[in-house]
Amino acid sequence: MKSTISADWILVTGTSSGIGRAATFTVAENGYRVLAAVRKPEDVESLLAEAGTRQVAGAVEPIILDVTDAGQIAAAVEIVRAKIAAGGRLHAIVNNAGSQWAGPIETLPLTDWRLQFEVLFFGPIALTQRLLPQLRASRGRVINVTSIGGIMPGPMIAAYQAAKAALEAVTDSMRIELAPFGVHVSAIAPGSISTPMLKRSSEQLIRIADALPKSLQPFYADALRAFAKTTVTAGRFSTSPEKASLTILRAVTASRPRTRYLIGMDAKLSAFLKHNLPDRWMDAVTFRMMGLPRQVKSQKGVYQVQPQS
Repeated sequence: MKSTISADWILVTGTSSGIGRAATFTVAENGYRVLAAVRKPEDVESLLAEAGTRQVAGAVEPIILDVTDAGQIAAAVEIVRAKIAAGGRLHAIVNNAGSQWAGPIETLPLTDWRLQFEVLFFGPIALTQRLLPQLRASRGRVINVTSIGGIMPGPMIAAYQAAKAALEAVTDSMRIELAPFGVHVSAIAPGSISTPMLKRSSEQLIRIADALPKSLQPFYADALRAFAKTTVTAGRFSTSPEKASLTILRAVTASRPRTRYLIGMDAKLSAFLKHNLPDRWMDAVTFRMMGLPRQVKSQKGVYQVQPQS
């Protein structure tokens, strides 16, 4: 742990809870100054209170930032410029803000798909674009928190996983484009993390199953409820946000950070299987692991679901 607070600032988005909250205090306790971005004023008070309790009050500065709001992004950039003018520098941005819209592809409204991409994909790009001059000047780094779901997608949360997959892809592009400026870019892909969003996910899936139109109940209700049970089980073996934040600290401090970090044994196993098994085999693994129904009964007959050879 660093003995003094440095002049290096790190901007972390999505710090009201989960990985973002834990990362804020992990990097602050290691001597960095943190601009902790939240969307709600009440989260500002909570962050300040915890910073005082953990004796890093001078190192954590909450700011209001919704990454889908261009005006708030512009205001955050001005805060960063003011910190630099006062003798600091922007060492890193951690694009962590997240939310999840769930549901079958057939039923999820396009407005929800667009909102999902606004938060998880366009928001990080917009923030990174605006702060690249400061990152070039400091030879800093961009850390994009993606998801193992962006590497190995599955059913019922396709919008979330598609947005994370897009962020994975753009992280690779960023890494190549920004390398000549000395700016490091890393993707951090967590598996199951014990966050409030994980708990809400199971409840959300059950609500979606119950709210399906009667005509679609036979097709998706059982699969949604099976996925909800899998989410509960995953929570028992999930990685804590505090442990996950240590990976972010490594990406922040390493002289040559990795291009991609996987968090959790589930993420490492999923990535290995995805890269080494044929797609149809992976489909079969997904059906088995998630307990998904292999046939769907309807008034028009039985639809058999079998992995094809």
